Amino acid sequence: MATFQPRGGKWRAIVRRKGFPSQTRTFPTKTAAKTWADRVERELAEREATGATAEDNATIGDLIDWRTRELGSAKAISKTQTGNMTRLREGIGDIVARKLTANDVIAHARRRVGGTHMRLDGVVIPACAPATMNVELGFLSEVLKLAGPMRGLRLQGDPVAEARPVLRLLKLVGKSKKRDRRPTQEELDRLRAYYTERAWRMQLPMADIVDFAVATAKRESEITRLLWSDVDEKNRTALLRDAKHPRKKEGNHKRFPLLGDAWTIVQRQARADGDDRIFPFNPSSVGAAFTRACKDLRIDDLHFHDLRHEATSRLFEQGYDIPEVAAVTLHESWNELKRYTQLRPESLHRVRENPATI
Repeated sequence: MATFQPRGGKWRAIVRRKGFPSQTRTFPTKTAAKTWADRVERELAEREATGATAEDNATIGDLIDWRTRELGSAKAISKTQTGNMTRLREGIGDIVARKLTANDVIAHARRRVGGTHMRLDGVVIPACAPATMNVELGFLSEVLKLAGPMRGLRLQGDPVAEARPVLRLLKLVGKSKKRDRRPTQEELDRLRAYYTERAWRMQLPMADIVDFAVATAKRESEITRLLWSDVDEKNRTALLRDAKHPRKKEGNHKRFPLLGDAWTIVQRQARADGDDRIFPFNPSSVGAAFTRACKDLRIDDLHFHDLRHEATSRLFEQGYDIPEVAAVTLHESWNELKRYTQLRPESLHRVRENPATI
């Protein structure tokens, strides 16, 4: 039976039927919500009439919800994975998983990479890059592989693997492009002045956060989870808990030095009551504040993550060697570290002419 709920000027439809997982979707009008609910109810009735089980008729959306709900604690779900699963649910969430074909996967990729499209609830989804599509399909493949042995889902082959040769030929999937954008000193000065001028009305100490990122090569999410209790004042180091790792994140705690201005910046942060974090803020708010400032200042194509490139490159330009730089950035190999290294040619003159001062 379908129920309908008004939500901020829109209507949310909820369809429940015994033996099947409930389905929900939001629409701009109640009429559209009823149309969708009627269709879903008819489909569920047909499934029940043929004797199909919920597993045989689980949709991609059902599997994504199951993956998030049942396995979230056993296998951590990152922000990136959550976003990609949302795009999958929007694009092919209504398709019955055991009926998913390579053609469905290709069509989804063409919609996502080919340009923007609008969901039924009016939200515009921007186009994605082939590298993003590659990651998104990796998550889809993971969900399908988990659902086979864990839920008894009977799949007809591997639609993602079958689609990949065509996707590569059409250039709908690919490797990420190496980014080499570094902020100039003039851009950093403008950002600092922008934040200082607005400090009285901003809850975020963005000037300090930007300078700290440049000094430590840390991401927004890493900066905002550093703890006072993990700071070693004697050795001027801090512990980063659950450092990013392709295979092991939980429990991957690493200590790094607070070089130069980083130590001074930490010492002047106010301690929040009941919160042990040095920078007790939402990382999304930090990213949004940075993007907004770049837009207001007309600084083109600069991301907060580019500060990590800047920090890494500065360390090399100051004369630190690979192991020393890795001790700050927490990279485990040169192959990973070199992606963040974009040396300015003119900096090499200083090293050559007077290496003792570096």
